[in-house]
Amino acid sequence: MRPLDRLKVAPSSVEGRRRRHIGTHSCALGLALSLFWANISAAQSSTGPRTTILVDRDMLPAAGASATVTVGRIMAGIEDRFVPLRLFEEQGKLRRATNAVYRLAKLELFDDPQENWLHVANHELFGHGGRLRELFDGPVHYALPAPPPYGRGGGATYFQLDRNPTVEEILSVTVGGMEANRMAARILTQDALTSGHWHYRDARRYWYAEYDTIHYIRHTHDLEKEGHDVSDFIKIYNEVATNNDEKTLDARTLRRYVLAGFANPMIAYAYYSAYISYVWSGHAESPVPMIPIGATRYLPMVRFQPTSFGTEWVIDNAFVRNGRFIDATIRAGQTIGARTWGVGLQSTRVAVWKQWTFDGEGHLWRQPEWGGEATGTARRRLRSGLSIVAQGGYKTNGFLAGERIHQGAILRIGAALD
Repeated sequence: MRPLDRLKVAPSSVEGRRRRHIGTHSCALGLALSLFWANISAAQSSTGPRTTILVDRDMLPAAGASATVTVGRIMAGIEDRFVPLRLFEEQGKLRRATNAVYRLAKLELFDDPQENWLHVANHELFGHGGRLRELFDGPVHYALPAPPPYGRGGGATYFQLDRNPTVEEILSVTVGGMEANRMAARILTQDALTSGHWHYRDARRYWYAEYDTIHYIRHTHDLEKEGHDVSDFIKIYNEVATNNDEKTLDARTLRRYVLAGFANPMIAYAYYSAYISYVWSGHAESPVPMIPIGATRYLPMVRFQPTSFGTEWVIDNAFVRNGRFIDATIRAGQTIGARTWGVGLQSTRVAVWKQWTFDGEGHLWRQPEWGGEATGTARRRLRSGLSIVAQGGYKTNGFLAGERIHQGAILRIGAALD
Protein backbone atom coordinates (compact mmCIF):
# COMPACT_ATOMS: atom_id res chain seq x y z
CA MET A 1 0.00 0.00 0.00
CA ARG A 2 1.23 3.50 -0.78
CA PRO A 3 1.16 5.93 2.17
CA LEU A 4 -1.60 8.50 1.88
CA ASP A 5 0.84 11.39 1.81
CA ARG A 6 2.18 10.19 -1.57
CA LEU A 7 -1.22 10.16 -3.27
CA LYS A 8 -2.18 13.40 -5.00
CA VAL A 9 -5.57 15.02 -5.55
CA ALA A 10 -6.22 17.56 -8.29
CA PRO A 11 -6.97 20.99 -6.80
CA SER A 12 -9.95 21.43 -9.13
CA SER A 13 -11.73 18.60 -7.32
CA VAL A 14 -11.60 20.30 -3.94
CA GLU A 15 -11.34 24.07 -4.50
CA GLY A 16 -14.16 26.21 -3.19
CA ARG A 17 -15.82 23.49 -1.19
CA ARG A 18 -18.23 24.72 1.44
CA ARG A 19 -17.69 23.51 5.00
CA ARG A 20 -20.65 23.74 7.33
CA HIS A 21 -19.99 25.63 10.52
CA ILE A 22 -17.68 28.73 10.68
CA GLY A 23 -14.47 30.89 10.94
CA THR A 24 -12.38 34.13 10.71
CA HIS A 25 -8.62 34.40 11.23
CA SER A 26 -6.77 37.45 12.49
CA CYS A 27 -9.79 39.39 13.76
CA ALA A 28 -10.93 36.51 15.96
CA LEU A 29 -7.42 35.91 17.25
CA GLY A 30 -7.11 39.59 18.10
CA LEU A 31 -10.47 39.47 19.83
CA ALA A 32 -9.38 36.48 21.88
CA LEU A 33 -6.13 38.11 22.97
CA SER A 34 -7.64 41.48 23.76
CA LEU A 35 -10.48 39.97 25.75
CA PHE A 36 -8.05 37.76 27.62
CA TRP A 37 -5.91 40.66 28.79
CA ALA A 38 -8.65 43.22 29.27
CA ASN A 39 -11.01 40.98 31.22
CA ILE A 40 -8.72 38.33 32.67
CA SER A 41 -10.04 38.82 36.18
CA ALA A 42 -13.52 37.90 34.98
CA ALA A 43 -12.49 34.67 33.32
CA GLN A 44 -12.42 32.42 36.36
CA SER A 45 -13.19 32.39 40.04
CA SER A 46 -10.34 31.93 42.48
CA THR A 47 -11.28 28.25 42.84
CA GLY A 48 -11.74 27.60 39.13
CA PRO A 49 -9.36 25.76 36.78
CA ARG A 50 -6.39 27.36 35.07
CA THR A 51 -7.42 29.31 31.97
CA THR A 52 -4.68 29.13 29.34
CA ILE A 53 -4.47 30.74 25.92
CA LEU A 54 -1.74 29.64 23.51
CA VAL A 55 -0.72 31.10 20.16
CA ASP A 56 1.24 29.48 17.34
CA ARG A 57 2.07 30.62 13.82
CA ASP A 58 -0.97 29.11 12.09
CA MET A 59 -3.37 28.92 15.03
CA LEU A 60 -3.77 25.18 14.57
CA PRO A 61 -6.59 23.31 16.34
CA ALA A 62 -4.67 22.86 19.61
CA ALA A 63 -3.86 26.56 19.99
CA GLY A 64 -7.13 27.77 18.50
CA ALA A 65 -9.20 25.69 20.90
CA SER A 66 -7.44 27.34 23.85
CA ALA A 67 -8.51 30.75 22.49
CA THR A 68 -12.09 29.56 22.04
CA VAL A 69 -12.31 28.18 25.58
CA THR A 70 -10.78 31.36 27.00
CA VAL A 71 -13.22 33.65 25.18
CA GLY A 72 -16.12 31.47 26.34
CA ARG A 73 -15.01 31.69 29.96
CA ILE A 74 -14.58 35.45 29.78
CA MET A 75 -18.09 35.80 28.38
CA ALA A 76 -19.46 33.57 31.14
CA GLY A 77 -17.52 35.45 33.81
CA ILE A 78 -18.87 38.82 32.68
CA GLU A 79 -22.37 37.40 32.56
CA ASP A 80 -22.07 36.05 36.13
CA ARG A 81 -21.24 39.57 37.31
CA PHE A 82 -24.33 41.21 35.89
CA VAL A 83 -27.00 38.54 35.36
CA PRO A 84 -28.53 37.03 38.52
CA LEU A 85 -28.70 33.29 39.11
CA ARG A 86 -32.29 33.55 40.37
CA LEU A 87 -35.10 36.09 40.48
CA PHE A 88 -36.36 35.26 43.98
CA GLU A 89 -35.16 33.54 47.10
CA GLU A 90 -36.08 29.91 46.57
CA GLN A 91 -38.68 29.59 49.30
CA GLY A 92 -41.67 27.54 48.27
CA LYS A 93 -42.50 25.51 45.17
CA LEU A 94 -43.84 28.43 43.14
CA ARG A 95 -40.73 30.59 43.56
CA ARG A 96 -38.47 27.63 42.90
CA ALA A 97 -40.40 26.74 39.75
CA THR A 98 -40.32 30.36 38.59
CA ASN A 99 -36.56 30.53 39.09
CA ALA A 100 -36.12 27.26 37.20
CA VAL A 101 -38.18 28.59 34.26
CA TYR A 102 -36.11 31.79 34.30
CA ARG A 103 -32.84 29.82 34.23
CA LEU A 104 -34.11 27.55 31.46
CA ALA A 105 -35.09 30.57 29.36
CA LYS A 106 -31.72 32.19 30.06
CA LEU A 107 -29.92 28.99 29.07
CA GLU A 108 -31.86 28.48 25.85
CA LEU A 109 -32.12 32.11 24.72
CA PHE A 110 -28.90 33.64 26.04
CA ASP A 111 -26.26 31.07 27.03
CA ASP A 112 -26.85 28.38 24.41
CA PRO A 113 -26.64 30.73 21.41
CA GLN A 114 -23.24 31.90 22.64
CA GLU A 115 -21.91 28.37 23.08
CA ASN A 116 -23.38 27.28 19.76
CA TRP A 117 -21.69 30.20 18.00
CA LEU A 118 -18.36 29.49 19.70
CA HIS A 119 -18.29 25.81 18.75
CA VAL A 120 -19.14 26.65 15.14
CA ALA A 121 -16.50 29.39 15.05
CA ASN A 122 -13.93 27.01 16.51
CA HIS A 123 -14.90 24.37 13.93
CA GLU A 124 -14.39 26.71 10.99
CA LEU A 125 -11.72 29.14 12.08
CA PHE A 126 -9.31 26.87 13.91
CA GLY A 127 -10.36 23.56 12.35
CA HIS A 128 -10.72 23.94 8.59
CA GLY A 129 -9.04 27.34 8.66
CA GLY A 130 -6.14 26.17 10.79
CA ARG A 131 -5.34 23.30 8.43
CA LEU A 132 -5.65 25.53 5.37
CA ARG A 133 -3.29 28.11 6.90
CA GLU A 134 -0.82 25.39 7.80
CA LEU A 135 -0.74 23.65 4.42
CA PHE A 136 -1.74 26.12 1.69
CA ASP A 137 -1.42 29.77 0.68
CA GLY A 138 -4.63 30.10 -1.30
CA PRO A 139 -7.40 32.55 -0.28
CA VAL A 140 -9.76 31.49 2.52
CA HIS A 141 -13.10 33.10 3.39
CA TYR A 142 -15.62 32.38 6.13
CA ALA A 143 -19.32 32.89 6.80
CA LEU A 144 -20.74 33.26 10.30
CA PRO A 145 -24.53 33.66 10.52
CA ALA A 146 -26.22 34.33 13.85
CA PRO A 147 -27.00 31.14 15.80
CA PRO A 148 -30.55 29.89 16.43
CA PRO A 149 -33.01 31.20 17.47
CA TYR A 150 -31.70 34.52 16.11
CA GLY A 151 -30.48 33.27 12.75
CA ARG A 152 -30.06 30.18 10.62
CA GLY A 153 -26.84 29.19 12.36
CA GLY A 154 -24.19 26.97 10.87
CA GLY A 155 -21.26 28.38 8.96
CA ALA A 156 -18.90 27.81 6.08
CA THR A 157 -15.28 27.97 4.99
CA TYR A 158 -14.61 28.80 1.32
CA PHE A 159 -11.14 28.23 -0.07
CA GLN A 160 -8.92 27.76 -3.11
CA LEU A 161 -5.78 25.64 -3.11
CA ASP A 162 -2.52 26.94 -4.54
CA ARG A 163 -1.15 23.47 -5.39
CA ASN A 164 -2.06 19.81 -5.71
CA PRO A 165 -2.82 18.46 -2.21
CA THR A 166 -2.01 14.97 -1.02
CA VAL A 167 -4.89 12.81 0.15
CA GLU A 168 -3.62 13.13 3.71
CA GLU A 169 -3.62 16.92 3.45
CA ILE A 170 -7.12 17.28 2.02
CA LEU A 171 -8.52 14.78 4.53
CA SER A 172 -6.92 16.80 7.33
CA VAL A 173 -8.75 19.91 6.06
CA THR A 174 -12.00 17.95 5.75
CA VAL A 175 -11.96 16.60 9.33
CA GLY A 176 -10.26 19.67 10.82
CA GLY A 177 -13.45 21.24 12.16
CA MET A 178 -14.40 18.19 14.22
CA GLU A 179 -10.77 17.91 15.31
CA ALA A 180 -10.72 21.49 16.64
CA ASN A 181 -13.79 20.89 18.76
CA ARG A 182 -12.28 17.68 20.05
CA MET A 183 -9.33 19.77 21.27
CA ALA A 184 -11.68 22.20 23.03
CA ALA A 185 -13.38 19.25 24.72
CA ARG A 186 -9.99 17.94 25.79
CA ILE A 187 -9.09 21.25 27.49
CA LEU A 188 -12.43 21.38 29.28
CA THR A 189 -12.14 17.74 30.37
CA GLN A 190 -8.68 18.20 31.85
CA ASP A 191 -9.73 21.31 33.75
CA ALA A 192 -12.93 19.73 35.10
CA LEU A 193 -11.30 16.49 36.21
CA THR A 194 -8.34 18.24 37.82
CA SER A 195 -10.49 20.63 39.84
CA GLY A 196 -13.27 18.11 40.47
CA HIS A 197 -16.04 20.48 39.34
CA TRP A 198 -17.08 22.70 36.48
CA HIS A 199 -19.22 25.73 35.71
CA TYR A 200 -22.43 24.99 33.83
CA ARG A 201 -21.17 27.11 30.92
CA ASP A 202 -18.02 24.99 30.71
CA ALA A 203 -20.27 21.93 30.74
CA ARG A 204 -22.46 23.31 27.96
CA ARG A 205 -19.39 24.31 25.97
CA TYR A 206 -18.02 20.80 26.42
CA TRP A 207 -21.25 19.24 25.19
CA TYR A 208 -21.20 21.28 21.99
CA ALA A 209 -17.52 20.51 21.40
CA GLU A 210 -17.57 16.78 22.18
CA TYR A 211 -20.90 16.17 20.47
CA ASP A 212 -19.78 17.86 17.24
CA THR A 213 -18.32 14.66 15.74
CA ILE A 214 -21.13 12.45 17.04
CA HIS A 215 -23.86 14.73 15.72
CA TYR A 216 -22.16 15.27 12.37
CA ILE A 217 -21.67 11.56 11.70
CA ARG A 218 -25.04 10.46 13.10
CA HIS A 219 -26.81 12.83 10.68
CA THR A 220 -24.76 11.84 7.63
CA HIS A 221 -26.43 9.94 4.80
CA ASP A 222 -25.23 8.68 1.45
CA LEU A 223 -26.66 11.57 -0.60
CA GLU A 224 -25.23 14.66 1.07
CA LYS A 225 -24.38 17.83 -0.83
CA GLU A 226 -20.78 18.70 -1.63
CA GLY A 227 -19.17 20.48 1.30
CA HIS A 228 -20.52 18.15 3.98
CA ASP A 229 -17.46 17.23 6.05
CA VAL A 230 -18.26 13.58 6.76
CA SER A 231 -19.65 12.86 3.30
CA ASP A 232 -16.58 14.44 1.67
CA PHE A 233 -14.34 12.40 3.96
CA ILE A 234 -16.07 9.18 2.85
CA LYS A 235 -15.89 10.10 -0.86
CA ILE A 236 -12.18 10.98 -0.80
CA TYR A 237 -11.26 7.95 1.29
CA ASN A 238 -13.27 5.61 -0.95
CA GLU A 239 -11.71 7.00 -4.15
CA VAL A 240 -8.28 6.01 -2.88
CA ALA A 241 -9.51 2.70 -1.45
CA THR A 242 -11.16 1.74 -4.74
CA ASN A 243 -8.03 2.60 -6.72
CA ASN A 244 -6.07 0.31 -4.41
CA ASP A 245 -8.68 -2.51 -4.39
CA GLU A 246 -9.23 -2.07 -0.65
CA LYS A 247 -12.32 -1.98 1.56
CA THR A 248 -14.39 1.20 1.38
CA LEU A 249 -16.44 3.07 4.01
CA ASP A 250 -20.12 4.02 4.04
CA ALA A 251 -22.22 6.42 6.11
CA ARG A 252 -24.15 3.60 7.81
CA THR A 253 -20.93 2.05 9.13
CA LEU A 254 -19.67 5.36 10.48
CA ARG A 255 -23.03 6.05 12.14
CA ARG A 256 -22.66 2.74 13.96
CA TYR A 257 -19.03 3.27 14.90
CA VAL A 258 -19.59 6.74 16.35
CA LEU A 259 -22.00 5.33 18.93
CA ALA A 260 -18.84 4.45 20.86
CA GLY A 261 -18.66 8.13 21.72
CA PHE A 262 -21.59 7.74 24.09
CA ALA A 263 -19.35 5.57 26.31
CA ASN A 264 -18.06 8.83 27.73
CA PRO A 265 -19.44 9.78 31.15
CA MET A 266 -18.49 13.44 30.58
CA ILE A 267 -21.40 13.78 28.13
CA ALA A 268 -23.84 12.70 30.85
CA TYR A 269 -22.12 15.02 33.34
CA ALA A 270 -22.57 17.91 30.90
CA TYR A 271 -26.31 17.29 30.67
CA TYR A 272 -26.61 16.98 34.44
CA SER A 273 -24.65 20.18 35.06
CA ALA A 274 -26.74 22.29 32.68
CA TYR A 275 -30.26 20.98 33.21
CA ILE A 276 -30.33 19.44 36.69
CA SER A 277 -27.69 21.25 38.72
CA TYR A 278 -28.11 24.67 37.08
CA VAL A 279 -31.65 24.93 35.71
CA TRP A 280 -33.48 22.96 38.40
CA SER A 281 -31.28 23.31 41.49
CA GLY A 282 -29.83 26.76 40.80
CA HIS A 283 -26.15 25.83 41.19
CA ALA A 284 -23.71 27.48 38.79
CA GLU A 285 -21.14 24.75 39.45
CA SER A 286 -21.50 20.99 39.81
CA PRO A 287 -19.14 18.12 40.73
CA VAL A 288 -17.44 15.94 38.13
CA PRO A 289 -17.25 12.44 39.68
CA MET A 290 -14.43 9.99 39.04
CA ILE A 291 -13.78 6.43 40.17
CA PRO A 292 -11.76 6.47 43.44
CA ILE A 293 -8.72 4.20 43.56
CA GLY A 294 -7.15 4.99 46.91
CA ALA A 295 -5.93 8.58 46.71
CA THR A 296 -6.21 8.51 42.91
CA ARG A 297 -9.31 9.31 40.86
CA TYR A 298 -9.84 7.59 37.50
CA LEU A 299 -12.19 8.05 34.56
CA PRO A 300 -12.16 6.21 31.19
CA MET A 301 -13.54 7.94 28.08
CA VAL A 302 -14.13 6.49 24.61
CA ARG A 303 -14.58 8.22 21.26
CA PHE A 304 -14.51 7.53 17.53
CA GLN A 305 -13.01 10.01 15.09
CA PRO A 306 -12.19 10.45 11.39
CA THR A 307 -8.57 11.39 10.79
CA SER A 308 -6.26 12.34 7.94
CA PHE A 309 -5.38 8.67 7.37
CA GLY A 310 -8.72 6.93 8.02
CA THR A 311 -10.80 6.19 11.11
CA GLU A 312 -9.73 5.71 14.70
CA TRP A 313 -11.09 4.63 18.09
CA VAL A 314 -9.57 6.32 21.11
CA ILE A 315 -9.67 5.36 24.79
CA ASP A 316 -8.53 8.04 27.22
CA ASN A 317 -7.64 6.85 30.72
CA ALA A 318 -7.59 9.95 32.92
CA PHE A 319 -6.05 9.90 36.41
CA VAL A 320 -5.93 12.70 38.97
CA ARG A 321 -3.78 12.53 42.09
CA ASN A 322 -2.74 15.41 44.33
CA GLY A 323 -3.74 17.94 41.67
CA ARG A 324 -1.73 16.23 38.93
CA PHE A 325 -3.60 15.21 35.75
CA ILE A 326 -2.36 12.16 33.83
CA ASP A 327 -3.91 10.82 30.64
CA ALA A 328 -2.86 7.48 29.12
CA THR A 329 -4.27 7.19 25.59
CA ILE A 330 -4.71 4.07 23.46
CA ARG A 331 -5.67 4.40 19.79
CA ALA A 332 -6.64 1.76 17.22
CA GLY A 333 -7.84 2.45 13.72
CA GLN A 334 -7.98 1.60 10.04
CA THR A 335 -6.31 3.16 7.03
CA ILE A 336 -6.36 1.95 3.45
CA GLY A 337 -5.00 -1.59 3.49
CA ALA A 338 -3.63 -1.55 7.02
CA ARG A 339 -4.47 -1.38 10.69
CA THR A 340 -3.18 1.56 12.72
CA TRP A 341 -2.44 2.06 16.39
CA GLY A 342 -1.02 4.60 18.78
CA VAL A 343 -0.26 5.23 22.43
CA GLY A 344 0.23 8.45 24.34
CA LEU A 345 0.97 9.78 27.79
CA GLN A 346 0.29 13.26 29.11
CA SER A 347 1.08 14.57 32.58
CA THR A 348 0.89 17.94 34.29
CA ARG A 349 3.36 19.00 36.97
CA VAL A 350 6.07 16.62 35.84
CA ALA A 351 8.54 18.86 37.63
CA VAL A 352 8.44 22.04 39.73
CA TRP A 353 11.42 24.38 40.14
CA LYS A 354 11.06 27.69 41.97
CA GLN A 355 8.32 29.58 40.10
CA TRP A 356 8.41 27.20 37.15
CA THR A 357 6.06 24.26 36.53
CA PHE A 358 6.71 21.76 33.73
CA ASP A 359 4.21 19.51 31.93
CA GLY A 360 5.03 16.79 29.43
CA GLU A 361 3.37 14.81 26.66
CA GLY A 362 4.54 12.07 24.29
CA HIS A 363 2.97 9.89 21.59
CA LEU A 364 4.03 6.95 19.43
CA TRP A 365 2.04 5.61 16.45
CA ARG A 366 1.92 3.56 13.27
CA GLN A 367 -0.41 4.97 10.57
CA PRO A 368 0.89 2.70 8.81
CA GLU A 369 4.32 4.38 8.99
CA TRP A 370 5.97 4.87 12.36
CA GLY A 371 5.90 8.28 13.97
CA GLY A 372 5.87 10.14 17.24
CA GLU A 373 5.66 13.43 19.07
CA ALA A 374 7.08 14.88 22.26
CA THR A 375 6.28 18.25 23.81
CA GLY A 376 7.02 20.08 27.03
CA THR A 377 5.15 23.01 28.54
CA ALA A 378 6.73 25.46 30.99
CA ARG A 379 4.79 27.92 33.15
CA ARG A 380 6.24 30.68 35.27
CA ARG A 381 4.04 32.37 37.81
CA LEU A 382 4.26 36.17 37.76
CA ARG A 383 1.67 37.80 40.00
CA SER A 384 -1.91 37.34 41.17
CA GLY A 385 -2.07 33.90 39.62
CA LEU A 386 -0.98 35.11 36.18
CA SER A 387 1.62 32.94 34.44
CA ILE A 388 3.54 33.07 31.19
CA VAL A 389 3.45 29.83 29.21
CA ALA A 390 5.81 28.39 26.60
CA GLN A 391 5.32 25.08 24.80
CA GLY A 392 7.87 23.39 22.58
CA GLY A 393 8.54 20.03 21.04
CA TYR A 394 8.91 18.04 17.84
CA LYS A 395 6.60 15.86 15.75
CA THR A 396 7.19 13.51 12.83
CA ASN A 397 4.85 13.03 9.86
CA GLY A 398 1.45 11.66 10.85
CA PHE A 399 -1.85 12.61 12.42
CA LEU A 400 -2.08 13.70 16.04
CA ALA A 401 -5.20 15.66 16.91
CA GLY A 402 -4.50 19.37 17.21
CA GLU A 403 -0.92 19.28 15.92
CA ARG A 404 0.74 19.93 12.56
CA ILE A 405 0.42 17.20 9.92
CA HIS A 406 3.98 17.17 8.62
CA GLN A 407 7.13 16.79 10.66
CA GLY A 408 8.66 19.80 12.35
CA ALA A 409 9.08 21.79 15.52
CA ILE A 410 6.17 22.74 17.76
CA LEU A 411 6.33 26.19 19.34
CA ARG A 412 3.60 28.10 21.18
CA ILE A 413 3.56 30.95 23.65
CA GLY A 414 0.78 32.31 25.79
CA ALA A 415 -0.49 33.11 29.26
CA ALA A 416 -2.52 31.43 31.98
CA LEU A 417 -4.61 32.52 34.93
CA ASP A 418 -4.70 30.05 37.82
